[in-house]
Amino acid sequence: MTEQAQVPAQKKRNWGVKIILILVALLVAVAAYFILGAILPRWWSDVIAGQIRRDLGASVLVGMFYGFVFTFIPLLVAWQATRKAVTWPWKIVILLVAVAIATPNLLTAGIAFGTTESAHAGQRTLSVDAGFFTTWTAVSAIAAVVVFIGVTVLWALWRRRGKQMKVLKQAESERVRAAKQAEAERPDPTPNV
Repeated sequence: MTEQAQVPAQKKRNWGVKIILILVALLVAVAAYFILGAILPRWWSDVIAGQIRRDLGASVLVGMFYGFVFTFIPLLVAWQATRKAVTWPWKIVILLVAVAIATPNLLTAGIAFGTTESAHAGQRTLSVDAGFFTTWTAVSAIAAVVVFIGVTVLWALWRRRGKQMKVLKQAESERVRAAKQAEAERPDPTPNV
């Protein structure tokens, strides 16, 4: 009887430990969010300002590079999660990798649309030291989305065409096989003497 009483107590303790660990993980995640929210916008704006060094031409080119590359590649990576052969845990991993690759654009968007003091400091840094960076990042990100949509549409059309060609080839081979079989079964037109 005491053994039966101990088993539920251990299960309760395990659930208690799990709940405590989940709460601690949530607290750490919230603290990390606020700490990183205070640090990352200023850091990212300083990195971009250091790359551009108040050159408006470089500002446009760097913005175009970051906007296009760090939108198009994450979309391609995320697209891999739509494959039927990929299981759910791997789909989540693929999506997390896509978000990680898109981090430069997410940081730029956090600065451009952020309302925190750190985001405003980043906005000031970018407006002074990297004038057109945020604008051309946004324009290039939109262009990357348009190119990605075009690529996916062309890919779908190509695959559909391939499937149609396969069906047509099978139908042709069946027609040829049926014609040969009909030719073989037809009686010989030459009379026997």
